[in-house]
Amino acid sequence: MKPKCLFLLLLLWIPFCVKAQKRPPILEKQLEIIRKEPDNGDALKFLCQYYLNKGDYSKTITYAEIMKNVADKTKNPLLQLYSYIYQGQAQMMSGREKIAKKNLNLSLELATQLNNDSALCSVYGSMGLYSANIETDYYRAIRWLYKGIQLAQQNNFQQQYALLLGNLAGIYYLKKDTAGIKYALECYELGHSMRNPYIIYSGAVSSAYMYFLMKQNEEAMKYIHEAETLMLENDFYDQAHTYNLFGNILYDIGEYPQAIEYFKKAMKDKQAAQTSSIVYAHLGYARVLMQQKKYEEAILLLKQGIAISYARANAIHRNELYESLSTCYEQMHQYHDALNYYKVFRLENDSLFNKDKERDLSEMRFKYDSERQENLIKQSKLDVMQKEQRIQQQTFILIIIFIVLGLLYYLYRRKNKLYLSIVKQNQEAIKRETELNRRIKELETNEPSPSTPEKYAASSLTDEKSLELFRTLERTMREEKIYKDNFITKDKVAELLGTNRTYLSRIINEQAKLSFTHYVNRFRIEEAIRLLSDPANDTPLKAISADLGFNSISTFYNLFQSAVGMTPSQYRNKVLQLQKEQ
Repeated sequence: MKPKCLFLLLLLWIPFCVKAQKRPPILEKQLEIIRKEPDNGDALKFLCQYYLNKGDYSKTITYAEIMKNVADKTKNPLLQLYSYIYQGQAQMMSGREKIAKKNLNLSLELATQLNNDSALCSVYGSMGLYSANIETDYYRAIRWLYKGIQLAQQNNFQQQYALLLGNLAGIYYLKKDTAGIKYALECYELGHSMRNPYIIYSGAVSSAYMYFLMKQNEEAMKYIHEAETLMLENDFYDQAHTYNLFGNILYDIGEYPQAIEYFKKAMKDKQAAQTSSIVYAHLGYARVLMQQKKYEEAILLLKQGIAISYARANAIHRNELYESLSTCYEQMHQYHDALNYYKVFRLENDSLFNKDKERDLSEMRFKYDSERQENLIKQSKLDVMQKEQRIQQQTFILIIIFIVLGLLYYLYRRKNKLYLSIVKQNQEAIKRETELNRRIKELETNEPSPSTPEKYAASSLTDEKSLELFRTLERTMREEKIYKDNFITKDKVAELLGTNRTYLSRIINEQAKLSFTHYVNRFRIEEAIRLLSDPANDTPLKAISADLGFNSISTFYNLFQSAVGMTPSQYRNKVLQLQKEQ
């Protein structure tokens, strides 16, 4: 069997096939790592993948062999496995079929031993490519790809699953089998769900080719335009593959000059394109010339395509080239040459298609579709169960929220009721106090004026005098409101009462059970309560605080809340609320 190169970029088993710039920073970084740590497995894997994507197969093989040596030295079977995979892929792409098959078989054996499903998916994909390109056996290629797809699906390897679907759709196109449309569309949808540009591109190109095969050119054009946009934005390899489809669609609708332009663009992409794409461009261009009855020019292009096919050891599309050559010679009435080329075409074609293989493939596809449907049903049931669980969880959370909100509302109502009760009690107490003060003043006006206050000395202190002095202090505080003086001191009050500060402190401690400061602040807070209990009083709280002798509004707030259970602003709001309710 002659070596064959890869036929489509779609069939490359690589996650991202993007043209690499010369020495990008990430490549320099990995090369620097290798210079410092020649045995770094991760860096070696990166370099193998990088050069494989770039199409530099000799460097891929070189680094894969280094990886193999490192794996042998460190006894790392996983590194050894990937060295086989990279060597096999690079050797297959460069036409070294025997050594490629050996390494791919070794990778299959080792991946199976290690039970590494991720690596097995890659190996199955590579084996499928080998069967399609080296052996030109589409049926075996599809069987390998089905194995990879099922394994990727079982392990939820979404990226590998999507890429294998794109590969599978590409082979179905080569077989002229429109059954591949569902795989192409699934690849396309997965690409969008994963937001992966290459997988979207792969799915879009596959879908476009399938719709073209189904004679739905308008739908095909929609997908190929999206593929072209992604291709140019990301500078993907094998742009000839996309231009060929543009050319074929335009040829199909009779736009021959435009079709030729696209085929010429595809033919110019020789460095980056796969051999099969270049050959396909020659075939497409020749078909346009045949339609225009330019048979001699078409024959020249077809023979160039065959020469490239043999020179690059790629049999993809070769049967179609021979068939078109036969048709050209037939139209030129050169029947002997037409018959010879037709015989070659039949030999090439018979090796590609087989009824027994088609039957086996149909059974395999039916089995895959059945399993896929079962998996979809299972997934649907799982989704329903998860949805029910989410609904139950959300319902439970809502119930908890309602309970918490209800409890908070209850506590709020209870607290509000308590606050209103406090306000009401204070207002009633203020009324009673006001009435009592009025009566006391009436009684005092009917009694003789008190004599000049007696000067009390600490040595003459008795219980009776102590009580009398305290009453004088209370009356002075309430009537003269000396507590409003923000510079009030014990010395000032003692002088006002005709005693000393020691004696003053003593009677406050004995009679009120408070310190001098707390005693003064008590009067200030009581006055604040009186002021704020009046709904008509709209004096700003800061002004009230200053007028009552507080040097700091924060001190006023803290003392008020400590005494009443709510802040001054809350108390004022409750007074207004109580007024509205009444």
